[in-house]
Amino acid sequence: MPSHRRHLCLSAAVAGAVALAGTVALVPAAAAASGVTTSLPARTTSVPAADEVSGSGQAVVWQQKTSADTLPHGWLSVSGGTPQDLGVPADNSEGVHPDTVSVQHSVVAVATSTNPNGALADHVTLRHLDTGRQETLPVAYDGSGAAGDERYRGQAGDGILVQQAYYDADSAYRVRLVLRTSDGDRTLLSDDEQYEVLASDADGALVRLRTAPGWGYRIVYVDFATGTTATVAEPGTEELPQGLEFTPTHVGVVDGATLTEWQRSAPGGDPATVTLPTDKARWISDDTLAWYEWSADGNELYAMSRDGSTAAADLGGTFRDISVGDDGRMRASLYRPDVDAAVQTLTDGRVSTAGGDATTIPAGPARLDALALSGGTLYTADDSSRRTGVLLSSGLTVGTSGASATAPSRVLAYSTGIVHQTLAAAGHRVLVEQGDAYQVYDNGTLTGVPLQLGDTSADQVTDFDGSHFLLSDQTTVNNGTLLLYTVATGASERVAPGSALYGGALYTSVKDATSSWSIRRTDLAAGTASTVTTVDCLPGGLQVRGSWILLTTCGAASTQGLLIKAGTTTRTPVDASVMAPILGKDVLYTFTRPATTGIVLHAQVLGVPGATAQPLFVVPGRADSASAQRWAVDREAPWAAWMDSDGVTHTTWAGAPARTAAAASVPTGFSPNGDGSSDTWAPAWAYDRPVAWTLTLKSGSTTVRTLTGTASGGKVAPVWNGGNDAGAAAAEGSYSWTLALKDAVTGVPAAGAGGTVTLRRTVPAASVTAPVLASDASTSAVIPVGWAAKTAGVTSYDVSWRVATRSSTGVWTLGSPQTWRSRTTTKSGSFGASGSPVTPTPGLTYRFYVRAHDDAGQTGPWSAAVAGGVPVDDRSSSLTYSGRWASSSVTSAWSRTERVSATKGATVSFTADGTKLRIVATRRSDGGRFAVVVDGATVGTVNTYASSTGYRKVVFTYTLGTRITTHKAQLKVVSGSATGRSTVHLDAIMITR
Repeated sequence: MPSHRRHLCLSAAVAGAVALAGTVALVPAAAAASGVTTSLPARTTSVPAADEVSGSGQAVVWQQKTSADTLPHGWLSVSGGTPQDLGVPADNSEGVHPDTVSVQHSVVAVATSTNPNGALADHVTLRHLDTGRQETLPVAYDGSGAAGDERYRGQAGDGILVQQAYYDADSAYRVRLVLRTSDGDRTLLSDDEQYEVLASDADGALVRLRTAPGWGYRIVYVDFATGTTATVAEPGTEELPQGLEFTPTHVGVVDGATLTEWQRSAPGGDPATVTLPTDKARWISDDTLAWYEWSADGNELYAMSRDGSTAAADLGGTFRDISVGDDGRMRASLYRPDVDAAVQTLTDGRVSTAGGDATTIPAGPARLDALALSGGTLYTADDSSRRTGVLLSSGLTVGTSGASATAPSRVLAYSTGIVHQTLAAAGHRVLVEQGDAYQVYDNGTLTGVPLQLGDTSADQVTDFDGSHFLLSDQTTVNNGTLLLYTVATGASERVAPGSALYGGALYTSVKDATSSWSIRRTDLAAGTASTVTTVDCLPGGLQVRGSWILLTTCGAASTQGLLIKAGTTTRTPVDASVMAPILGKDVLYTFTRPATTGIVLHAQVLGVPGATAQPLFVVPGRADSASAQRWAVDREAPWAAWMDSDGVTHTTWAGAPARTAAAASVPTGFSPNGDGSSDTWAPAWAYDRPVAWTLTLKSGSTTVRTLTGTASGGKVAPVWNGGNDAGAAAAEGSYSWTLALKDAVTGVPAAGAGGTVTLRRTVPAASVTAPVLASDASTSAVIPVGWAAKTAGVTSYDVSWRVATRSSTGVWTLGSPQTWRSRTTTKSGSFGASGSPVTPTPGLTYRFYVRAHDDAGQTGPWSAAVAGGVPVDDRSSSLTYSGRWASSSVTSAWSRTERVSATKGATVSFTADGTKLRIVATRRSDGGRFAVVVDGATVGTVNTYASSTGYRKVVFTYTLGTRITTHKAQLKVVSGSATGRSTVHLDAIMITR
C-alpha cells in the first residue's frame, strides 16, 4: 500500500481524573445483592482504529491491533463479509513501511516472521482468494545488511518486491529491487542504496530510491512487464511530494494545484498536465479526486468526480486512512457518529451504497475513561481509538429474573476533542470534561455554553442537575470557591461552600445563631428562597434527593454526618469516618473499613422500616494517579456500577422491591358463608422482584391468623378463609392486617402495607318506608321515602322505583325497576324533589325497593315494595261536578285548594281504573256527609264532621278488586247529621294502580 499517505492524528492524552465526591476505582466482591448484579463483558470499543487500508475488487485488507497485540493484526474481508484474522505480520519498526498486509488482484499478501522478538519478515504468504491456493515466498532477512540480506518491500500481484543487498564487481555495497514469484527472481532496479515502494499492484510500482553517485532521491514508476522506468519526481530531500497518483491507468505527481501524469501503458511517453480545483489534493483514483481538510470538527474528507461533473462534498465523519485499489476504487477507514467504524468504498466522490462495499472493522481494545449513572442508565466514556472519542449508554433493569443491561449503544461522538472524563449524568444530559472545557450534551447533542478553563485538573465538579453544575474551583482566580454554573447561559456565580443542587433549586446552609443553622432552598428560576429545616450543628457538604437531606458532616472536625427527613423531626446519625456518604433517591450509600478487606460500599434503602445497610462491593485503590475513576452510584435510581481489573463492568441493584404499575387489589371484607360469593379474602399485590411475605391479621392486639409465603414472580396473593390459627371460625367483625415483605434474594425489606378487613357471615338486608299517599306528608307531589339497615355492617344502599303505565289500548302494565339512588350512604330522600329521576304524576302509584351493601363487600337482596300514590287534585279535569260546588283556596289542603258544597244531591263523578279507591277530604266542625256510589251501587256513606279541623285526611277507602278494571264512581252530598254540619270539603281522590 502507498506509504505516502498522510494521517492527521489527535492526542490521546488523558487528563487527571475529576470525579464526584466519593468516587474511586472498584473491584467486585461478594455482595448481599447477589442475584441482582449484572455484568457487561470487558468491552471492545465500537469505533476501533484501522490502518493501511488496501482494496482489490470486493476484497479489502487492513491492519489493526487487538487487545493482546503489541504489533498489528492483519484483517481481510471479502464482499463485506465477516472479517478474517490474518495474524500478526512482521515488525515495521525500522522506519520503513512495508505493505505487511495487502491485497491485489484477489491475492492477499501477509508478511510474517518466525522471530518472536519481532524481526522483519522472513517470509510472505500469498493466499489466492479465487482458488484458495496458498504459497510462501521466502525473504532472506538476517538484519546484518551483508550481501544476501533482504527486506520485504511490497506486494506485486502474485509476487513480492524484495530489496536485496549485494556487492558489485568493484566490491562496492549496493542494493537492488527484485520481483520474486514462485517462478524465480527478476531484478527491476539496481545499484542504489535504498528502495521504498510507495504504491504497487500486479503491473507496476511507484518507488522512491536513493541513487549514486550523489545519493539524491528520485521517485520512479517501474513497469513490470517491460522493465521500463519513468522518473515522476526528484525531491531534494527524502520528503515526499505533495501528492502522488497511482491508479490502474495513470501515475503522476501533484504539485500545488497541478497534476503531472503519465499513462501506465506508455510510461516513457510525454506526460500530460491537469489543473486541479484545489491545492489540497492528496489521493486520486481514475474517477475521483479527494483531499483532507482540517477543521475544528476534525479530519474531514472531501471528494468530487475527477472530470468535475460533481461538486466537492464533505463525506461526513472522520477518516483515518485512504487508498486506491488496483480496481481504481478508493477505500477509507471511516468513522461516523451514527455508525461503527468501517472500511467504506468511495465512488464518484460519494460513499458507496452498493452491497458489499462496506466492511465493519472488528472492535479493538477499549479504554473506558469513566462511569456515570443516572436514572438507570449507565454511561461510559471511551476514547481508546476513535479520533474524537465516544460515549456509550446501557439501560439497566431489574425484574423477577434478576438484573439486566442492554448492549452499549453510542449516544454521543465527541467532535471537538478526546473525552477526558465523564463527570456526571442527570437524566439524558451528560456533563463531560473535554480538553480544558466542561460541556453538557443532551441526547448526544451539545447544549448550552461550554465552560472554558485553562486547567481543569485544578477543579472538581461536586453536583449536576442537568441545567446547572457546581464547580469547586481551585485556581488562584477564584481562590477555592464554589461556583454555580448555568449551562444554558454560561453565567456563573459564587455560592456558599457545601451547597447542593436538586429539583431546579440550590440548597445552602445559613447560620442563624451561635449553634443554629438553617438549610435554605432557593428556586433557581424564580429566585425565591425558603427554609427547609434547621440543625444544631455546623453543616458539612449538603446532598439532597427527594425529601431527604444529607449533611456529610455535622459539627466542626466531625466524622459523623446527619440524615434528615424534610418536614419531620427525624434526625439519623451517619458514619462518615471512612469516606463521605452519598445520598441517592431513597438510598443512602456509606463506607466501612473491615479489618480483613479494603473499603466496602454499602447501600441502605430509606423509608422502609427494618432496612439496614447492605454491602455491595469492595473499594480498592486506583491503579495510578492518572487513572480515571471506575465506579459510580446512581443518585436517581438504586444502581451502582464498577469496573474490575479485567475490564468487566458490573452493575448492581441497591434498592428494595417496589410495587409495579399494576394496582393492588385489596377487598375491604368478605363473607365465608359458603354461598360461593366472597367466601375468602384474597388480596393481591405485584412487586418487581421475588419477595418473601408475611400477612398478620389481628383483632385488637390479639393475633388471629398469620399467613406466609414466597412470591418468586413478585405476585403476592394470600388467601384467608375466615379461620383462626387453630382452625376454628373467626368471629364476625373488623380485623387489622399488616403485610411485611423482604427481597427473597437479598433480604432487603420492602415497603409493606396495612389496613382493615371485615368478616361477615350474614347477608345484608334493609327495609324501605313511604306514605301510602303523598298527601299524607305534604301538600305537593313529593313522596318522602326512608330506608334503613336490618343487619350489621351495612355501608350503603341502592334504591329503585317502579310505576304502572297505561298503553294506547288502555292496558295498565307495571314497568321495570329504575335506579334512583346507587351506593348512597344517606337514609332518606324526597321522590319528586329537585334531583329526582322524574316528576311524579297525579293519579299514579310509585313503588319503592331498597337493597344493602355491607363492609364485607356483600350485596343483599331487594326488599319488598312499598307503594306511595299521588292523589288527583279536586281541580282535575278527570272529575265532573254537578250541582252547586265552590272552589276554595286553602293553604294546608292538597295542592292548596278544596271543592266545597252544602247542596244536597250535588255530585262529583269520575272513572276509577284501579284496585283501590281513596277519598281525601278535610274534616271540620261544619263537615257534612256524602255517599260513595260505585257502578251504580252505594258502597258507603262518609261523615266529615270533626270537632277540630284536619286537612288531607283519607276519609274513605274501598277495594275495587285485585286487578285493574274500569269502574264508574260518584260522590253525592247528603243531608248533614245535625244543624250546621252539612258542608262537604273535597280535597283529592286516589285510585291505586
